[in-house]
Amino acid sequence: MDNEKIAVIAEQIIGLKQFEWSQVKQVVDMYFSSKAAKVELDDLDELKQRLEVEFNLRRFV
Repeated sequence: MDNEKIAVIAEQIIGLKQFEWSQVKQVVDMYFSSKAAKVELDDLDELKQRLEVEFNLRRFV
């Protein structure tokens, strides 16, 4: 995130009540979750390498 995005976000959320922020956060979280649900694994080699690293069978990916 860059300084311009931070400035825009900060400007827009100043003055929000806690319950309003909770509503915004809930909608954004649900939107990201719905997008993430569509992600699928598509690279077998990369998956194997990452599993090998995780289980200390390889040092780096």
